[in-house]
Amino acid sequence: MDLRGLMLSLREMNIAKPDDLERFVMEDGLTELLDGIYRYGVQIINLDMFGVDCPEKIRALLELHQLKPEECLVLGATDRTLDLGKEMKIAAVGYVNPRLCAQKLADAVMVVEGFEEVDFYFLERMYQRFHGIPWTVIETKRCILREMTVEDLDGLYQLYQGKSIARYMDGLYEDRKKEEEYTKAYIKNMYAFYGYGMWIAVEKPTGRMIGRAGLSNREIQGKPSLELGYLVGEEFQNQGFATELCQGILQFAKEGTEFEEIHCLIEKENEISVHLAEKLGFIWQEEIKIQGRTMQRYTKTLQF
Repeated sequence: MDLRGLMLSLREMNIAKPDDLERFVMEDGLTELLDGIYRYGVQIINLDMFGVDCPEKIRALLELHQLKPEECLVLGATDRTLDLGKEMKIAAVGYVNPRLCAQKLADAVMVVEGFEEVDFYFLERMYQRFHGIPWTVIETKRCILREMTVEDLDGLYQLYQGKSIARYMDGLYEDRKKEEEYTKAYIKNMYAFYGYGMWIAVEKPTGRMIGRAGLSNREIQGKPSLELGYLVGEEFQNQGFATELCQGILQFAKEGTEFEEIHCLIEKENEISVHLAEKLGFIWQEEIKIQGRTMQRYTKTLQF
């Protein structure tokens, strides 16, 4: 599925004040968004022009523009507008217009207070989040890192059968149903709330799953901390994949989070991971106990 239609009420986007000389004013960011979104093949539909006030008129409007509900997103500043597409399960993004009070915007995937950082890619990601489409987060020379899906579990169970992986990594649930429940909860809570997590690593030329890698939240010395983690299947080890993936993740962590530093927690006997951490610029800090296991904590500065 692709995002092909953006429906909005321009009247709701009006931020003009009673004493403004111009009766209609839009945020500069919204003007740029609407001016540029056409190049991505997205139709912009102003609901005001068609007097849309009920789901039946939404259906007729979609037929007129040869669009399906699952191809569209509603941008609205009122509960009334967001409710129009709710019955047809149309994705929605809410806008907090300071002129319109007492709007809950509860049906929106995301609520924004301005449009400075809202572009096509932002809307596309909100659309994907609504429809459960995994985000592609990082692209390296040979791989992509994308969000995990329940359909990935077969590949993960196969990946975790490797002896070298089982030695240092927590395994999956033996009960497949428990792992499915955990995965669904992880996708819903971790990805949606934080925007990061442990991702699936896929080889570009073949589309094969080669591992998983990403960022986890950890409490270290009593404060919220960011941890780098990775796993590469035995078939793909000793080919530089771990270095490549971790470099991409570190760049993401630097640009996409507000953490000042990032940690690696490694068992002392895991010499390969120790070597990689040092190669990536991590510095040994201390030996600590984590869930009953003795770990070496390595740290790298992200922000200067």
